[in-house]
Amino acid sequence: MEPDNEGIAVPPAILSGFSVVMDIVYAPLETRLLREAKAAGCQVIDGLAMLLYQGIAQFELWTGEEAPRAIMRSALEEELCCRAFVTN
Repeated sequence: MEPDNEGIAVPPAILSGFSVVMDIVYAPLETRLLREAKAAGCQVIDGLAMLLYQGIAQFELWTGEEAPRAIMRSALEEELCCRAFVTN
């Protein structure tokens, strides 16, 4: 997580023992943990999924309406893209 983008919370050597690895960090979208997990043959899920589904659950709890999932995901991706562009 910013500013330590290359930090990792687990020893990479243990990742091959898992079939799926999820990181809750969404900036940067591809963390060292996910890169190491991919290299170990794991399916990976980035932190954007967690952020999105938290937002979906909150939207539905507060409004009683079905969340516009595609619009919400697009908005998240656009925001992350804009942030990456501004910081680079």
